[in-house]
Amino acid sequence: INYLRPDLKRGNFTEEEDDLIIKFHELFGDKWSLIAGRLPGRT
Repeated sequence: INYLRPDLKRGNFTEEEDDLIIKFHELFGDKWSLIAGRLPGRT
């Protein structure tokens, strides 16, 4: 299947991404747009 953004990661988060999400949530709270902007390849 062709995608508009083939560089985007699909599927479950890796353990490293989970750790980053937890860290960023501690820093930014519920500001999910800020958190999402710091996860490369994710939206």
